[in-house]
Amino acid sequence: MTLKTFRKLPVLLLLVTSGLALPGCSSTDKLNTAAPETVASAMPAYKPQLSSISIPISIPVAAIEGRLNQEIANTLYKDTNLNDDNLAVTVTRNGSLSMRADRDKIYFSVPLRIYAKGRWKWDPCKFCPSIDKTEDTTFDMIIKTESKIGLTEDYKVKTITSGDFEWGNTKPVLELGPLRIGLARFVEPALRQQMATLSQQLDKELQNRLDVKKYVADAWQQLQQPVKLDDNLNAWLTVMPQEVRMAPLLAQNGNLNTRLGVTSYISVTTDGKPQVQVNKNLPRLIVDNRMSDDIQIGLTASVPYAHASKLLQEQVAKQTYTFDGGKSEITVNEAAISPGGEQLVLMLDVNGKTKAGLFTKKIQGKVYLRGTPYYDAATASIRVRDVAYDLDTKDKILSAASWLAQNKFEAMIQQQVSIPVQHEVNNARKMLQSALDSQGRIHESVLLRGSIKEITPDNIYLTQDGIKAVINAKGTLTATVDKL
Repeated sequence: MTLKTFRKLPVLLLLVTSGLALPGCSSTDKLNTAAPETVASAMPAYKPQLSSISIPISIPVAAIEGRLNQEIANTLYKDTNLNDDNLAVTVTRNGSLSMRADRDKIYFSVPLRIYAKGRWKWDPCKFCPSIDKTEDTTFDMIIKTESKIGLTEDYKVKTITSGDFEWGNTKPVLELGPLRIGLARFVEPALRQQMATLSQQLDKELQNRLDVKKYVADAWQQLQQPVKLDDNLNAWLTVMPQEVRMAPLLAQNGNLNTRLGVTSYISVTTDGKPQVQVNKNLPRLIVDNRMSDDIQIGLTASVPYAHASKLLQEQVAKQTYTFDGGKSEITVNEAAISPGGEQLVLMLDVNGKTKAGLFTKKIQGKVYLRGTPYYDAATASIRVRDVAYDLDTKDKILSAASWLAQNKFEAMIQQQVSIPVQHEVNNARKMLQSALDSQGRIHESVLLRGSIKEITPDNIYLTQDGIKAVINAKGTLTATVDKL
């Protein structure tokens, strides 16, 4: 060793011992990231699914019978002229009309009283005075008719009536002096001819009394009136009918029954009473005996951003994430969620560090990540997918902390973010079911009743106030016309 080298040795030893005694060198970079603009995308109009509201309609046969007895005149036929055929006949009702119905047919029984007056005229010879004498008689008979009922596409009841009659215990006769004249052969042609007129009159009265179009038109308009479901949420149910189907009229247990199916769009809103323009035009009636009462109602479950931020804070704040076998780590101090167009923006206030030999590089500041929200049916929660750094954040990280951009921090955050909405979904379901159980009267004559059986997700929308999950409530709904 030369003298010159020996003289430098203390200096080298001093440098080495100083390096061992002092901690490694470190530096701290601040991430001066810019927060993305807080903006919600324009929420598209919710497109509900078609539903079918089933409306059972029952018309008592006794009510029709009573109305017909009021409307049909007591005198059904009257002929007082003896000069044409020497016979005058008057037919009147001998009591009340009776009515029964079975399946698609209506049967009427009309008791009649027949008053007949006959004239007997005899000229014994050309020069002899003629003998002219009149006699009258009264007898009873029963007219029986059968009407087949149907419906037309313009909501009219169509009936085709045919009928016959039967005499009482004895056929009518007229005694004129020594003559006993059977009147059946004189009366029957007139009555047979009158049967067609009677059948037409019955058809007309039935069609007038069974005013199906009036009932359907009333139900069609009343269904379009919004129904308030909840005062606190200011929730309203709206029905937008599209078409009308009706099952054929069938009689059972003393009633004429049918089932009206109104195909509709049904939705629930929570932003006040909807402004509805009532469509008064009835569409063409579709006669269909295969109808369901299945419905789909759009519901919304909203989560304010403040609540979502609180949940995110609980999930990721005060947690430290390590990378590269412990050489790098980052700790989340605070977290928040805000809207960013069609994506959620996750703000994380962090500090972190990475080691490279004797040197430690630190960072602190805010990082912003973007993710697409979706509804996870398995966990009944709103989650995010495709989480990635916001462009400005990524630029700052690449220049100040490239190690963070190369690790799986984004995937770790994506795995943890979960916003439960099961409670909100259950509340929406209970609200709707409770309303259908107790507040479903949309008119003094129309009562809505239904059952919610299934809840399925539809879509996620970001508004200025919060995350809105749109879900479909599936079930059944009937509307009963209980006060005609």
